[in-house]
Amino acid sequence: MTTTSEVLEIAAWIEAEEARLEPPEKRLTFLPAEYSARQSALRTAMTERGIDVFLATSPDGMCWLHGYDSRWYRSHSSTEMPSIHCTIVRADDDHVALVDSSYHEGLMHLTSSLDDFRAVPGSANDHEPSVDEFVAFMTQQVALVGPRLTIAVERWSSVPSPAVLNALEDALTAHGHRVVDGSRLLRSLRKIKSRTEIALIERAQTACDAGIRAVQAQACPGMTELEAWAAYMTGSIAAGGEPTAMHETIAVGKFLPGVHATSSRRPFRPGEYLCADMASAVNRYHARATRVLFLGQPPAPMLAETRLLVGAYDVFEKAATVGTPFREVHRALRRYFDDVGIPGWAAGYELGLSFPPDWVGEFAWSSGDDTTNAVVEAGLVTNFEVGGFMALVDTVVFEESGPRFLSTLPREVLVCDGAP
Repeated sequence: MTTTSEVLEIAAWIEAEEARLEPPEKRLTFLPAEYSARQSALRTAMTERGIDVFLATSPDGMCWLHGYDSRWYRSHSSTEMPSIHCTIVRADDDHVALVDSSYHEGLMHLTSSLDDFRAVPGSANDHEPSVDEFVAFMTQQVALVGPRLTIAVERWSSVPSPAVLNALEDALTAHGHRVVDGSRLLRSLRKIKSRTEIALIERAQTACDAGIRAVQAQACPGMTELEAWAAYMTGSIAAGGEPTAMHETIAVGKFLPGVHATSSRRPFRPGEYLCADMASAVNRYHARATRVLFLGQPPAPMLAETRLLVGAYDVFEKAATVGTPFREVHRALRRYFDDVGIPGWAAGYELGLSFPPDWVGEFAWSSGDDTTNAVVEAGLVTNFEVGGFMALVDTVVFEESGPRFLSTLPREVLVCDGAP
């Protein structure tokens, strides 16, 4: 049996430890002023569209708005543990609040620029709020703003689940509010990256390159895809990188579907080529690079196709200048592939913040698209994928002086140093 003195000693120790460990110091990725500017931009956009309240629920959207960063958003959790993360933004007030379980208040103070934390009543370490409890609390929070509001939600986010979002929308509508989808609105504000954001992407690219070089140095017959992946992660982390939203994969053989699979325990054999489809992140901002590695002397046709694919980089650099319609860039790339005589393609998408389960931003371009009205904008950051049978991927920053590719890796087949 535990004695009274032991219980008192444990209680005193816990009290002393909590005093010693709290409060945590904030570890913001950006200065508070940058987060305030982002929130102001959202309020301006809300006012222009007649939106009174924005309920941001996507992990990347909340992180962009105020820095909040968690490893668990209940995006595919039990029905007994519904997602209840939500950032409340009002168009008429610069006060922004975060709603979550009570035990995440310390996490907000650690990672977010916000000070207003609103715990769902009843939430605790031993109690997860139900959907009904969360919905009731959110309708109360919205009622504090006013009646018959236009409220934007993020219907294209995996957080919360459709069951939770539908229940919330039904309740808000029943209270006389109008609910609209604000997914594209919030995403559009993140499309153009600031200098501080691009600096993080550059650091992520350095780490990504280092990881691929580590694989090139170590890959050899008998090593498995997973062992090569581990070599990549070790090299990337040593260079300042962090894991990304999706599995960084090493796949033997053809680019697709190989790189959309996870690395396996399949061992490499002499004469095989490896698609290293990699990415690294720094504070959730990620960069990508894909290179083909070969165990031995690459076949001449393989080298020839790779050289032709690399030629698309030059075409892209000349065509994708600021102000140019993307459809003209697409046509220039198609003309190039027609001229060199290979069935090639090129495409890219805006690099979003790297939160599971995805990292793809809202904007995308493709050499097969003649319908888009988008134009090249300074500050846009996308990946650049070019492929035929083989493929290469790089991160590109669109600048006033032209596109700038971030990777320092050679644009060629990389012969593995560990190969015989």
